[in-house]
Amino acid sequence: MKPYLWDPWATARTHPDRVAVTADGERSTYGELTARADALARGLRAHGIPDGAVVSTDIPTGPAFFALALAALRHGFGLFPIDRDLLAIPMGPALLASVSTAVHISARPRTGGPGLPCPVVTDTQLTDRTDGPAAPAAPPAAGRLVFATSGTTGLPQAVARTRPRRPYRGVAVVERYGAGVGRGPHLMANPTYHLGTLGPALYALQAGSTVVVQRTWSCDAFTDLADRHRADSAMLSPDRLTDLVEAGAAPRHPFRVVFHGGAACPPGVKRAAVGLFGPVLHEYYGTSHGVITEITTPEWLARPGSVGRPLPGIRVEITRDGRPVPAGETGDIGIRLRAADRDPCDTGVLRTGDVGHLDDGGYLFVLGRAESPREIRMARLEHDIRLLPGVTDAAALDGADDRPVCFVEHGHGAGFPDPVPAIEATADELDLPCPRVVLAVSGSLPRTPSGKLRRADLGVLARSAPHGPR
Repeated sequence: MKPYLWDPWATARTHPDRVAVTADGERSTYGELTARADALARGLRAHGIPDGAVVSTDIPTGPAFFALALAALRHGFGLFPIDRDLLAIPMGPALLASVSTAVHISARPRTGGPGLPCPVVTDTQLTDRTDGPAAPAAPPAAGRLVFATSGTTGLPQAVARTRPRRPYRGVAVVERYGAGVGRGPHLMANPTYHLGTLGPALYALQAGSTVVVQRTWSCDAFTDLADRHRADSAMLSPDRLTDLVEAGAAPRHPFRVVFHGGAACPPGVKRAAVGLFGPVLHEYYGTSHGVITEITTPEWLARPGSVGRPLPGIRVEITRDGRPVPAGETGDIGIRLRAADRDPCDTGVLRTGDVGHLDDGGYLFVLGRAESPREIRMARLEHDIRLLPGVTDAAALDGADDRPVCFVEHGHGAGFPDPVPAIEATADELDLPCPRVVLAVSGSLPRTPSGKLRRADLGVLARSAPHGPR
C-alpha cells in the first residue's frame, strides 16, 4: 500500500469518537484530544511563550501528555519530556537550562526540590486561559522533540532535534508499521521520556491508532492489555523483551509488529522472541537525533546481529582516523541526517560514539561505544559475549590493573553451558588480560528507566571488584 499523509486532526474529523489514548482508566477520544491540544497551544500563546520555544513537562504518560505533544508539534513548540525524579536533583534543572526551556508544565503544582530555571504552570492553568489567540496568525514551522540522553556512562545531556522548517503535516502512514485508522491499538510499555518508546507511540497516534499505555510493567499486565484491546503493535526495550521470553508470555491476539531498540539485543533472546511472537519483530538503531536504521525479522534472520540499513535520505559512514574503511572493517559510526532533519549550518557528519561495520549489502552491525584501540577490543569482547548461549545482556568494563570485568546476565533456563571459558578464550584472542566474570540472573544488574545497563554504576563496581578467577 502506498504511504499517505495523515494527522490526528484528520482522525478527529472522520472518527471523532475513536479512542485516542487510554491509561489506567483515563481515556480521551480523538475529538477530545485534539481540542485539548489546541487549547494548550492557546494557553501557551496567552502566557507569552514565543513560537519555537522549548517547553518541558513531567506529566505522566496518558491523555494529558499526548495532548501536549500534539500541541507542540502542530503549533510549533519544542517539547522536552523529563522524568519527575530527575527534576528532584540538581541535574534536572541544569538540563532544562541547557536548552533554554521557556516554561515547565506539570500535572500538579510543584512543591519542594531544586528551583527550576523557568516558570512552572499546570496543564489546567494553560487550558483555562481564554484571552489568547485562537490560533497562530500563520501556520508556524512544525514543532520538535527534545530528549535527555540515557546517561548510561555518565551524566545525561539534553539534545534538541532540528526544528522542521515546514508546517506540521502529520506522518506518512506506512503499512509495515502496523498503524492507522484501520488498525488495532499500539501498546506502549516503556517511559515516555525515552525517544525509542515515544517515537512508535506518537507515530501510531498520528496515524490514527489508539495508544494503550502500560504505566507499571509486568509480563502478565502486558499480555492482558494486548489481548483486551486487541493490540496490533507494541514497543519493547530489550530487557522487557527478555522478561517476556523467559516467562514464555505472549498474548493470544497476534501482533502485526513488535518494535524493539534502545539497546543491544542478544541474538539468542531475539531468536526466542521470534519463536514467541512470530516473524513480526522490527528493530531500529538510532540516536537522540532520530531513528537511523531499521531491520525486519526476515532480514535479521539472514544477517543475525545487524540493526539494518539506513532509512531513506540518511547516510551511515564508517571511518577510522577520519578515513572511510571498506565493508566488513570496524570503525567509528557517523551519520548524515536527511536535509529536513539537519541544522542548515551543519553539513558535516554526526558522530554517534559507537563503533561497528557495514557489510557488503549496506547493513549496519554495532559493537558498542568506543574510541581508543583498547576500547574497541573491549567493545568486541562485550559484543561476542552477547552471542553466547543463555546470555541476555552484558557489559565489559575496565577494572583494577586494566583487567576487564565482564558483567554477564545469564538466562534462568537450564542446560546453558558455563560462559566463562568462552569469555576467557575471546579475551585472549583480542589480546586482553584474562577477565573477571561476574555472572548475574537476567534483570538483576542496575539499569536506567529506559532499560539500558547503567554503565556508570557498573564501572564503579568494576574498579572495586576484588582480584580472583571469576
